[in-house]
Amino acid sequence: MKSAQASLLSLLLAAPATAGIKAGGYVKDFWQYSHSAFDARAYNLNIARARLTLDAEKYVLRAHVDFDQQVAAGSFFRTMEFRQFGYSPPKPWLDMEHTVSTGTTNGYGVGAYRAWVGVEGERGVLRAGRQRIAWGSGKLWNPTDVLNPYDPTSVERDERHGVDALYARVGVGSLAQAELAWAPGGVWAQHALLARGRANWEGWDASLLGGKIPGSTASFVLGGDLAGAVFDGTAHGELAWFNPANRTPYWKAGLGYDYSFVSGAAIAVEAYHAGNGAADPLRYNYAALRAGLEPGVAKDYAGATFSKDLHTLVKFECAAIVNLDDGSTLSYPSLAWNALPDLWLTVAWRRFGGDKISEYGRLPNSTLLSAQYWF
Repeated sequence: MKSAQASLLSLLLAAPATAGIKAGGYVKDFWQYSHSAFDARAYNLNIARARLTLDAEKYVLRAHVDFDQQVAAGSFFRTMEFRQFGYSPPKPWLDMEHTVSTGTTNGYGVGAYRAWVGVEGERGVLRAGRQRIAWGSGKLWNPTDVLNPYDPTSVERDERHGVDALYARVGVGSLAQAELAWAPGGVWAQHALLARGRANWEGWDASLLGGKIPGSTASFVLGGDLAGAVFDGTAHGELAWFNPANRTPYWKAGLGYDYSFVSGAAIAVEAYHAGNGAADPLRYNYAALRAGLEPGVAKDYAGATFSKDLHTLVKFECAAIVNLDDGSTLSYPSLAWNALPDLWLTVAWRRFGGDKISEYGRLPNSTLLSAQYWF
């Protein structure tokens, strides 16, 4: 299996010379200062990442790769958090990452953020590899996105990890689509095999999905989403019923509204319910959260995002989330400056509030600085 996975990455990085190839990417330096949630000791973490993006095109054939080289260093590697949970995110199914070297306070690794090959025509798309399959209409939470759920509390909010899958999409008529996604796992119980249909009627986008999800050999989900214009904004909602087969079935639901002002400011508000979450902080399942399987641990949340260009070169953004079960909060304001063409400098602050046993109140505040250059 590993040799096949390595061959896929090699194929993407060595596209035919006769194909049309576009190259781009970015270099980014990301610095974080915070404290340990275990013993309150201060720590810092610096991440330097270079991402090379290649797009190859030949007739109907397509290939895409985002290849990362990353160095992480700082006193974070001496914290209890690192000793307990490590540094790397959960491993995807395909083996496309490699740790080159490690030290007592640093680590260097390479890997594929995205890597897929496929065919694309007027009627449809077929792709295989690591990709983002974006299902759902929410901005903070997506109950119907069971393949690559987004964590709204992520430190790098613009980074959205994909899934290793085979994906197909075909047009049905002029305004409808049919989709199929298969995300393999180590055993059949961990496979996902889902079908989705999407259509537009009178300006409203609607979709229905269903199929097997990871968890057990017979676990499945049924759901859908809806989005359309309401009072010059966009209203959207999602609903999904999960039957894991190894526990009681449950619902997930999301409802939201997005609005853009004439001044250029934009706001989005959302509410989210997870029937598999817990109302009691003592019963929170943090293991599922750390594994990237769930975007939260409680049952009910509310959140909002706000953005506005303060100047042609300066942008302000803020995300805020409230855990409605334990009352804890997260606010994440940031200010980005386009200092030079393709160079963005950003300062941000993550402020957590609540009781020490609550989801967000247990976490320490953090200050973030980043410099990112696109090429």
